[in-house]
Amino acid sequence: MNSQQFGDVLLAHWQLLWPLPAAERIKRIDEIRADMEFEEQLSLVSIEMANPEHA
Repeated sequence: MNSQQFGDVLLAHWQLLWPLPAAERIKRIDEIRADMEFEEQLSLVSIEMANPEHA
């Protein structure tokens, strides 16, 4: 996922969370961002582990 896609996903979440108080919205966006970054890293690790020439 490139930075534009990453930003677009976070913006979509932000808009869905708009009815929440600001502090709660920021907390949830931070959690979503961390989850997305973790999933990206997990994906990269899976690709590397599936690639036998790097072993």
